[in-house]
Amino acid sequence: MTKKQIPPESDKNTETAVSGSPLRVTAAAAGAALILILGIYAFGVHYYSGRLFRNTRINNHKVGGMTVSEAERVFTDDLASHEIILKEKDRTESIRAEDVGMVIDVGDRVKKVKDSQNKWKWFGSFFGSKESDIKIDISYDEKKLTQVIDDLECFVPENVTPPQNTYIQAGEKEFEIVPEVLGNTVKKKQLSELVRKDLVSGVRTIDFEKEDLYKLPKYYQKDDVVKKALKTANKYSHAKIVYNMEYTKETLDYSKEKDWIVVSDNFAVTLDDSKVGDYVVKLGNKYNSMGLPRPFKTANGNKITIVDGDYGWKIDFKKEKKKLLKDLKAGKDVERDPVYSYKGVVRKSRTDDIGDTYVEVSTEAQEVWMFVDGKCILNSSCVTGQPSKHAETTKGIYSLTFKKSPAVLTGPNADGSSYSSDVTYWMPFNGNQGLHDAPWRNGDFGGSIYKTNGSHGCVNLPVSTAKTIYEHIEKGDPVIIY
Repeated sequence: MTKKQIPPESDKNTETAVSGSPLRVTAAAAGAALILILGIYAFGVHYYSGRLFRNTRINNHKVGGMTVSEAERVFTDDLASHEIILKEKDRTESIRAEDVGMVIDVGDRVKKVKDSQNKWKWFGSFFGSKESDIKIDISYDEKKLTQVIDDLECFVPENVTPPQNTYIQAGEKEFEIVPEVLGNTVKKKQLSELVRKDLVSGVRTIDFEKEDLYKLPKYYQKDDVVKKALKTANKYSHAKIVYNMEYTKETLDYSKEKDWIVVSDNFAVTLDDSKVGDYVVKLGNKYNSMGLPRPFKTANGNKITIVDGDYGWKIDFKKEKKKLLKDLKAGKDVERDPVYSYKGVVRKSRTDDIGDTYVEVSTEAQEVWMFVDGKCILNSSCVTGQPSKHAETTKGIYSLTFKKSPAVLTGPNADGSSYSSDVTYWMPFNGNQGLHDAPWRNGDFGGSIYKTNGSHGCVNLPVSTAKTIYEHIEKGDPVIIY
């Protein structure tokens, strides 16, 4: 009979224990994990039901995990974030929020961000960040802010250097540019507007130069208009003009011209018309000889002084001024005579301009002389104007106006009638007064005839005398009456 073998008891128990243990462990672990997860989730729901989600940022501030009141204090209590540093050229100043009575109010805006959260989805905040922008109401005391800005060191007068345009000035030898001055004058209105804006926005620094808060010059030495003006000013002032007066020369150069050149605020270069005119006047006062007393040695050897008359040199003011302005603008060296309205014969000196060819008349001696190249070629009696009829021949030195042959002389008589006389040689020197032949006198000249039977002011001459003078005298030659 076969015996049935029964496995040892201990072996059976061992098999059963081994085969059942993994299931129990897995179930228990899963249950525990679930409980833990549910607990964590529930905690998160509870926790974030009163707080802002993790990684929440409002207006670029980290407020994750904060309560609404905590997050509000980030904005309302942080006045330091609204302090503005003023970065100036010469110093650094600041404007603090408390100095201007700043008040920050976020209202219920943080709460609305919190309320917009779904507490059941709190775990999603661990996988990103949420950015929110809210409007913050910021107010300050306007009077305090105005006073704070007024009291800034950059507005203290002794600290302020105004900007200055570059300009052109006359140097020792030529015109030169004086560089601009940038200065440190602040645009107060623009700064005030920027401070008000930045107090609200929370900007921490205002760089005056970067924000263009300094008043600046309008013109700089590097500007083309400045360089062009310098070139023009030096062109005008470097024109060397030499006046040839025969007996001397007058030089006009930079030393005088620099004072006539005007450079306007916008760098237009002009010549001072008035100052140029003043120079021409001075030139005339220095060199004009017309009307000056002149020493004169008569044919009889007497030394007298001749005054009055229109003979001599006289610079034409308008024409010379116009010419001078043109020469200055041309900027070239020039040597020339002045522009004259009247010219004498020679210029040995200012008062020695009669020369060696002239007619000399003595009303006292009733004689006339003709000198040519220093030699007396003629001496003759004459008849001058009758004093009793107030028709004296005017004394002085005159330029011969012109000469004409033949001519008809007309004019009024003392009794109101008029006369008409035919002459062969007519040589006027002072208006209607002139040298001419007087054939009607039948050779009766000289002596005291002029006192009772004088001319209307002319110098009456024998025909031959008048002919000789006419042949040797030219327009502009001096006629001397004394």
